[in-house]
Amino acid sequence: MTIDQQRPTPAARISRNAVIPEDIKADIEQFSLDGFTGPIKLYESEEAAALIREIRINNQDSSRALYKNSVNYDRHFDIPELSRHITHPTIVKYLSAILGPDVLNWRTEWFPKFPGAKATEWHQVRDYSYANGKPQLLPTESEWNAYIDITVWTTFTPATKDTACMKFVRGSQRDWIFDEHKSTQAGRSTDYDVAHADTGFFGYDFADFKIDPNWEPRPEDVVELEMKPGEAVIFTASCVHGSTPNNTERETRFAIASRYVPTHVRVYPDQDSFSAHGATFDLSEYGSVVVAGENRFEHNRIRTENNHGTPFGWTAS
Repeated sequence: MTIDQQRPTPAARISRNAVIPEDIKADIEQFSLDGFTGPIKLYESEEAAALIREIRINNQDSSRALYKNSVNYDRHFDIPELSRHITHPTIVKYLSAILGPDVLNWRTEWFPKFPGAKATEWHQVRDYSYANGKPQLLPTESEWNAYIDITVWTTFTPATKDTACMKFVRGSQRDWIFDEHKSTQAGRSTDYDVAHADTGFFGYDFADFKIDPNWEPRPEDVVELEMKPGEAVIFTASCVHGSTPNNTERETRFAIASRYVPTHVRVYPDQDSFSAHGATFDLSEYGSVVVAGENRFEHNRIRTENNHGTPFGWTAS
């Protein structure tokens, strides 16, 4: 598939097989227009506070983590609260309305934003090849004008303009603004310290991937989405997004991003490892998780249990 074939078009659409429940139809229409929808309530504020306490405690023990060199990626394999979270019925309801009946979770990421942390710069992603030049997602039954990758970003603490809320460029999923396949002047460095860098993208600016170096969003298209603990925003990574800085002195914003694709998408195609944020991760124990419907393909290894031997699936905490 060439880069030209990957270019998003104004015809970007939800799956033809999707069934949209009446009670979320307005939200799905907003998603189709804007590239995101939310806030969506998943947990009561008190429940979110209790969950983040348990998640943070369990985060300290990486003995059963999938990757021994990271506490950031795919902790749904060893943190029970995240094993449940990725199959939350409200999440699955929205995903099935966008992607169709058969859905995989392919990644989770832990996103703390510490006091004084800088804003996350504007970026736009189609196949996550910005990390090392290799696509991490490859569809087999749809063109790139269908949504193939959906992120559910859930905050467990207040996400305000002062504590690094998400921001979006409304409707930008219909435009090709960043080319993540471009070579950058700084290169894709593995010598990178995320804790002390000015950018979250391997020590280079994601602005290096701009097709038009002078592009800036129109102010009227920018939405800074403030959210309460326990709320989520659902978006396609091809919608240009980022975050505000954390301007506080004592408040850390804690969020989890869970990422989903239809089952026809090949995840980490022909790869036995992936690179991200300056590290390389061994995929020998990795597997995608079916969160809705069934897997009718043989593209991906499937995991049905977490690293504690507990089946994936929603149970009330």
